[in-house]
Amino acid sequence: MAINARKVRAIIKREYVEHIRKKAFWIFTILMPVIWLVFIGVSILTQSRLSGKKRIAVIDPSGRYFRPLEEEIASGKHRDRIALVLRTPGPGGVEALKEELKKDIASTDDARKIDGFIVLDPDSVSGGKIEYWAASISDIVFQEMIERDLNRAFLRTRLAERGLSPEVIRQAQATVSLEAKSTNPKSTVGFWISYIFMFFLFFTLIQYGMYNLRGVIEEKSNRVVEIVISSVRPTELMLGKIIGIGLVGLTQYAIWSVLAMNMALLSGTGIAAMLPGGSIPTIPLSVVAYFVLYFLLGYFFYASVYTAIGAPFNTEQEAQQLAMFPTWIMVVPMMFWWTIVNNPNSTFATVLSFIPLMTPIVMFMRVTLIPVPAWQIAASIALMLGSIVGMAWLAGKIYRVGILMYGKKPTVPEILRWMRRSEGVPPAFEPSPGESTGS
Repeated sequence: MAINARKVRAIIKREYVEHIRKKAFWIFTILMPVIWLVFIGVSILTQSRLSGKKRIAVIDPSGRYFRPLEEEIASGKHRDRIALVLRTPGPGGVEALKEELKKDIASTDDARKIDGFIVLDPDSVSGGKIEYWAASISDIVFQEMIERDLNRAFLRTRLAERGLSPEVIRQAQATVSLEAKSTNPKSTVGFWISYIFMFFLFFTLIQYGMYNLRGVIEEKSNRVVEIVISSVRPTELMLGKIIGIGLVGLTQYAIWSVLAMNMALLSGTGIAAMLPGGSIPTIPLSVVAYFVLYFLLGYFFYASVYTAIGAPFNTEQEAQQLAMFPTWIMVVPMMFWWTIVNNPNSTFATVLSFIPLMTPIVMFMRVTLIPVPAWQIAASIALMLGSIVGMAWLAGKIYRVGILMYGKKPTVPEILRWMRRSEGVPPAFEPSPGESTGS
């Protein structure tokens, strides 16, 4: 049966205008970029400043390592984060001092209070294991930082004890840093683009998917759908709602893009200072095109999924349990984000990018990081289009029955039975036992 394009356009217009007029849409659209900037700024500020200087006691019975370690920290870029205090064992030895320092960690007296202590006895150093005690050992970054300084201090001590001059030691410890350059211009900004845009894709796909679910349930609960369905077919109604809300999403992205460009122009220096690297990355046009493409593919797929989930139920609470499944699946790429970013061309990342439930996020991440073969991009798009058609077909089957079904919550076998129904007499007028319709 052919789709009436005029009726679908009317529904698209109704959905679009209804959502655009809502205050919640504008509040979320304006606040989202501000929240992201605050989030990034607070994260950087917390890491660089609010963590403060840690007071670390050092037990060095041999007296060989404290001074080199102190010099390493004083000459390093982390000197503002660490203050070393030398503690010498008394008559009770190292073990007695360790017990005393454990009390100092818990002390409320600022003069005694320390954040942690390390034990540099010769046996531990030669065995390659150094004890580090603290009230909390969750600060992995700090531990790695002091570990690097310790290794440099040990190297300096060992070389000095073998008669090498300080100048030779300094030259031997001279480090270099990589100035990474890529043959792929995308990769210079791919890391941050994949990170930020992945979250945008994740949240907006869920947000607009849930819009569809809530819209279906609201119209069903206030019986508006019974009036609408008298003049349009359920499939036309579903199609119009999905496209209309999808256009709302694109409008929101367009507003965010304009806001981002204006903010970059007005306060580019300030924003750049907050970003790693000290500059605002340039986003290639091809990346923007891929983002819009995979958002649309993901949106139409998940919108069909959420619409199918919402149609059989009478309240959002009833649909919530099933609605969690697509959300959990979309979390999978987030869980493996670091793995994918580190090796976007691995078999694991490639396979994930061909699973339609994850394609929008994973394939987009890959194209921002590496030059993905054209056939893989084409295959992912083809798979998504096929999945959208299949999912829309299934959603249409469920929607045309469930949208006019009221009463008890349907069971999974009943929903499967709806999916096997053929087009014909509206099933809302032939309820099963225990089911009722709004007509």
